[in-house]
Order: sequence, then structure tokens, then C-alpha cells
Amino acid sequence: MNFQQIDYLLAINKYRSFSAAASQMFVTQPALTIQIKNLEEELGVSLFDRKKKPLEPTAIGKRIIEHARFLQRNIEKLSDIVSEFKAELSGRLKIGIIPTVSPYLVPIFVNEFIRLYPDVQLEFKELITDEILTELAEGNLDAGIIVTPFPTTDMIEFPLYYEKFFLYVSDLHPLVKRKTVRTSELNLNDLWLLEEGNCFRNQVINICVKDILDKSKEKFSYESLSIDSLRKIVDGSRGITVIPELAVEEIPEEKKYMVKKFKDYQPVREVTLIVEKTYLKKNLIEKLAETIKKSTPKKMLKKRGELISTVI
Repeated sequence: MNFQQIDYLLAINKYRSFSAAASQMFVTQPALTIQIKNLEEELGVSLFDRKKKPLEPTAIGKRIIEHARFLQRNIEKLSDIVSEFKAELSGRLKIGIIPTVSPYLVPIFVNEFIRLYPDVQLEFKELITDEILTELAEGNLDAGIIVTPFPTTDMIEFPLYYEKFFLYVSDLHPLVKRKTVRTSELNLNDLWLLEEGNCFRNQVINICVKDILDKSKEKFSYESLSIDSLRKIVDGSRGITVIPELAVEEIPEEKKYMVKKFKDYQPVREVTLIVEKTYLKKNLIEKLAETIKKSTPKKMLKKRGELISTVI
């Protein structure tokens, strides 16, 4: 098996067609077919069921494809190892980031990072935490930015900053007249929350109550990954939502009165850069964390309240 055969094998599996794979790999179909036939003869097995349309890998083909993916990922890491040895600050850095952090964090540091390290290509992908952990484990990401603590022991964590939670209260809600609000005064059914599976939603529920939401009282429901979408709904409803500290900075001055502090205690979330234990691109990841910290308000670099769990 050679590197070219690995690429062809994975391309056929992706496109489920010899002709489509050949087109994507910029080779003729006969050339690609010969390479796969040679590989099958070398291994002594059929990798694809050619009678099925679209093509499907055989049982042994699936196992070999899984290992071929592993080999391809590790082949790609060879250049990263060389760059790291030379202490070069260049190349591509693929980062998964949760949607409740991305729109507020990325704009405040990305331009500075590009200015400092023009030879580095940053690629961000918005994913929920579970997806980031999976993509990291499969080698599709170099790093992730999530909220911790999170129940995993397979990653190395580099805490970046600590972000307070605030209430955002509708003009039509009685609590809008208050400067601060106790959690005991909140009715969970007044709260607009992010969709199931989002760790920010779990943290909000942990702040307010431990009980299950009583959805029978809801006249309208809206599932979203966007805190800004929920804030706009609150603007035109009687409801409340919870927003992170960096999001407060984007609220127009004429609406800042709708932002309320918690009275009884200060909930806070820890935003963290995570990598696999065997991670590469250490120089790039170190510079990424450094730039984020320098771009984040200094007051947010230390914990100033009670960390809220992402698990309920």
C-alpha cells in the first residue's frame, strides 16, 4: 500500500463512485481503477461491492478504510512535526469553537493574530461541545474552544478566561425595573433558552433551578444555537434570557438598562482551549492562547464568581 492508493481509496469511499473520485483527484478513471485493483490484489480482498450503486465498501473494506483514515491523518502530521521542530509559525490551524463563544470572542482577537502571524491560516468551525470532542479525537481539528469543567479526561485544557453571566430582561417584564435579581425570583418558564444539547443551556438551568422545564405552559417555543436570536426575541416579548459577559459589550447603550446582575451570587463560566494529549502544532496553539488572553479584558482573566457546571 502506498500513499497514493490511500488517497484514492478514501476518495472512492467519500464519493461512492470511481468516476467521481477520479474527477476529484484529477486523474483518469482507468488510472485510479488500476491503483485500487493493485491494492486489492496486494491485500487479497475486495474493498468495494461493485454490484451496488452507489458503491459500498465491503465488510473488510470498511475496516481497512478506517485504518487508512488514521494513516492519512498521521501522514499529514509529518509536516507539522517538522515545523514544530524548526519552531516555525506557519501552516494551518483548524479550531472548533462553540456557538455561544464564537461570535463574541473571535472578532476581538482574530485581526491581531493575523497581523502577528501572517503565515498562519486560521480555520474556525462552529460546533457544539460533543462534536468538537469527536472531531479532535478523529484528528479533524487541531484544537477546540469550549466551556469547562467538562467530563472528559482525554484532553489537555488551557483555561483562557472567566466570563460572568447576566440577565437580559424584556421591557414588558416586571423585573426590568430591578437593578439586580435573585435566582429565586426567576420563573424558568419566562426564560428563553438555547436548544437541547447546548452546554450554555445546561449552565443556565443550573443557575436557575435543577428541575425539568414545564413546557406545557409554553405558548411559543424556539430552539436556537444563537444567543443573539434569543436576545432579539426578548426585545419583543415579556421574557428573559441569559447572556455572557462579552455579549454585553455589543448591546447598544440605550438598551444596557435591560442587563441585570445576579444579586445572591455571581455565576461564571470558564472558557478553555482544549487539545488532544498527543497534540502537535504546539507553537501555533501557544501563540493562539497568548493572543486570545492579551485581547480579552484583563478583568476576565481571573475567576470572579462561582463556576457553573455544563452538566445537569
